[in-house]
Amino acid sequence: MCNLPPKFHSVCRLCLSFCGDNCSDVKLPIFDRDKDKSRLSEMIMENLSIMVSSEDLLPQVVCGSCAHKLDEFHTFRELSHKSERLLEQFVQYADSLCGTKEVSSGYKKKHITKIYRYNFYLHVII
Repeated sequence: MCNLPPKFHSVCRLCLSFCGDNCSDVKLPIFDRDKDKSRLSEMIMENLSIMVSSEDLLPQVVCGSCAHKLDEFHTFRELSHKSERLLEQFVQYADSLCGTKEVSSGYKKKHITKIYRYNFYLHVII
């Protein structure tokens, strides 16, 4: 292993900001000993597609700012997935009310009345 700078492991794994002893921002361990407290490693891998391991030689901390952004992004991602599922369920419901027919390409024929009804139902739900 090559010699790494002494402060290498004190930089944020995500943004490379340095947070030394005088820093007002906190350093959070990616891998907390108490697994119930920290899901940072899972959130990094799931939301950013960055592989992290407690065995790698890279920094094992993230700054408070990145942890906050990651938490917000994770919440936004979950909301987006939930919204997508609800919208798909709504389209299925609207289709069942309108009785649309499948075409060979897999798309559904849309009639003006269906579009009107779809918009009406969507406004009622929202």
